[in-house]
Amino acid sequence: MYCILSNHWWVRPFVTPPSSGMEPSAPPASVIHVSPQHVGFTADQSGGYNQGPPNHAAPGAYPPTGAYPAPGAYPAPGAYPAPGAYPGQAAMPYQGQPSGPPAPANPWQPVALPDGAGPSYQGDDVPDTDPEDNDDEEQPPKMLPPPDLASFATPPGYEQYSAGAPLPPPAYTAPEETSAPLQTFTGIGTMNEQQVRDAICAYADQQCCYGTGAAQAMTFEKMEASGGLHYQLETFTETRTTSWQHLPYQGGQVDGPHCGPSRGPWDIACSPNDSFNTHEKNLEVPHTSNIKQCHNCTGCGFVRCPKCHGRGKVRCSSCHGSGRRTVHRNGKSERTSCSWCHGSGRRRCSRCSGDGRIICPICQGFAQLRQFIELKVQFTNNVEDFIHETTDLPDELIRDVSGKTVFEQTLPYVWPISQYHVPAINENSISIVERHRTAWPNSKTLQQRQILRSVPVTEVEYIYKDQKSRFWVYGNEHEVHCPEYPQTCCWGCTIL
Repeated sequence: MYCILSNHWWVRPFVTPPSSGMEPSAPPASVIHVSPQHVGFTADQSGGYNQGPPNHAAPGAYPPTGAYPAPGAYPAPGAYPAPGAYPGQAAMPYQGQPSGPPAPANPWQPVALPDGAGPSYQGDDVPDTDPEDNDDEEQPPKMLPPPDLASFATPPGYEQYSAGAPLPPPAYTAPEETSAPLQTFTGIGTMNEQQVRDAICAYADQQCCYGTGAAQAMTFEKMEASGGLHYQLETFTETRTTSWQHLPYQGGQVDGPHCGPSRGPWDIACSPNDSFNTHEKNLEVPHTSNIKQCHNCTGCGFVRCPKCHGRGKVRCSSCHGSGRRTVHRNGKSERTSCSWCHGSGRRRCSRCSGDGRIICPICQGFAQLRQFIELKVQFTNNVEDFIHETTDLPDELIRDVSGKTVFEQTLPYVWPISQYHVPAINENSISIVERHRTAWPNSKTLQQRQILRSVPVTEVEYIYKDQKSRFWVYGNEHEVHCPEYPQTCCWGCTIL
């Protein structure tokens, strides 16, 4: 067993009690005195203990008061060397993203001035008269245009890109002819007479001026089922543009060109949230940041108040600046001092609290901006379709109803339909696919999807009270197109 007594080590052999459980007596002359030098300490190195001279206590004595540090009296912060700052070695600064210029500890804030004090704004654009105290006529803060982009130091690799212009995508590689997939098609659906009867009755019931009796009593002379075909091609593209953007600089690390070369616009990874859905993403290009003085407030953190125009006061809206109001008492009119402005005709501006200045809306009072190149990634779903329908039903009605999918294909670049039994579908599929191959030269094609749907269409010829006409039932929803319904309860309705 080892004990520290004063500045010396004392070693007492540990004697195991006998198995009888009786308390043994410590053997005499079994305490060994070891000097601190023998265990790696010098006589004047206490290692956090008493900093005074060594106290050579008698063997077996306890350390004097103060030999141990007081509770919590550990070395103060900073007593140990900083990481890397060992003797003979200088501290190694972080080389990844060094700090930018110092930013204000707190953004600029307007000061509420006491009554009678003049405004703090001293610009030469202060008008000679107080403006009206009217929030509806208040103008937005003055915004200066950003500096010329030619004055920015363009990071290496972005010299050839102009701000806002689409960036050419990687080269397009057309698929080989031998890789065309097999095209298989399914059949089309039809409707029976009962479904047609239910559809025309439901249609008449939904119209405010149609009687349902005609729908129930009409005689169907001829029902001709056909299928309207709706072909649609979607090309999901990605377009990238760059532009300079800025944010208020509040201090901290700056990822500038000193951190390494910037990656090219098309080398930055960015995936869409979901395919065939138009949306946009904005990313900051790494290693393009730099710190500039705010161009709007020229580095002071404030701009002129747009309500009082820097005067700190506005014209009283109650007395219109005259300081007096007309009041009616006991049937008489008399002029009295305005209670709102206390007769001065002026009131403190509520926007700036009389200071004449407000926080710069561009830098938020921090006086500096962090400028960087922003990459705008636009994902666009480009849709083009073709409708083939042989009856007199308007073709555009086929587009908005559901049907049966005859053929569907999703590939980076689809192959046009060329083996369907309707030649018009093959011809228009080939034309649309070829047009989409070159329609967006500044965009990258991510994926294409083509769908051919068959929409059931039934043309019905009917007789009602010796009147012949026709209507159409179409789509899985059994929508009805009946421009000449035989039974209406009025000669046209006009909703005023």
